[in-house]
Amino acid sequence: MSLVQSFVEEFQLSIKSRDTEEKLDLYFYRPFGFLIAKVANFFNMTPTMLSVFGLISGVVGGFCFLDPNNKINLIIGILLFILAGVFDSSDGQLARISGKSTPLGLILDGICDNIVFITIYLCAAYSFVDIYGPLIYLLAVLGGISHSFQSAILDFYHREYLYFGCGKCKDETYWNPGVDEAKKNILKAKTTKEKLFHRLRLSWIAQQNLLSGRSVSERLQMRSTLLSNKKDESVKFQTKYRLLNRPMLPFWRLLGPNFHTFSIIAFILCGRFDLYLLCIDLIFLNFVIVILRPIQRRRDEKLIKATLVKTTLIKATN
Repeated sequence: MSLVQSFVEEFQLSIKSRDTEEKLDLYFYRPFGFLIAKVANFFNMTPTMLSVFGLISGVVGGFCFLDPNNKINLIIGILLFILAGVFDSSDGQLARISGKSTPLGLILDGICDNIVFITIYLCAAYSFVDIYGPLIYLLAVLGGISHSFQSAILDFYHREYLYFGCGKCKDETYWNPGVDEAKKNILKAKTTKEKLFHRLRLSWIAQQNLLSGRSVSERLQMRSTLLSNKKDESVKFQTKYRLLNRPMLPFWRLLGPNFHTFSIIAFILCGRFDLYLLCIDLIFLNFVIVILRPIQRRRDEKLIKATLVKTTLIKATN
């Protein structure tokens, strides 16, 4: 195998699933993230270190948006904001190529993303205080809350696809726990750090459970079929899951970091971050959720019905 082939294969292994990736990720964020991950792996760095680099880059970039009239700072801020996205990609890729992926790392990655966007929102809103007064921060908070819910529901369906559609179920890395299960994880945590991380994740899980049309009992039923001892049943289930859910992923990805990032950049360059908060976070993307939920629910009902019928037949046979 040539060096180029080896490099390409390792790059493919660093990607969770092409179905859950956007074109921008595949042709920009992932390639640059992979190069950073390779260098970091050579120097024996951890995914957490890259998460922190991304956090620093995003926070510093956010402070550059305090004065939108300073064009140099604005360009620097945009570049640092995009660089934060590259680091956000590289930490997961490093985790996969080095085998250093941990549930705590996934939680920390999400926390860093939230801090970056909080900084961006507060700093970009600052220049509108003279126009709106303190109300601009209320708008920023409401936009940030909407953003959090939007990111949570996208993360939910991506993880569900990886777990049920791609069969990444050897451990609980991609399993979406219910609120009760998340609370038990807090009680089972052995260290203060683990308890803290699980407590922080609890609110994220609560958001996902609130917005998702799938109940915990339904997902447990689906997991039972996926983990069935009968391999044919498991493979058929994964195939049916992908068939019903792959067409939905591009629409759910409208709620993701790429659309948010480049919408923020576009509105900041136009000097109208206030309109971004109102039109994108509070109106358009919430409208997307309202439209997608019933469509997704109908597809889920088809899958769950088939799963229940199969399970019932298996039990009857036994």
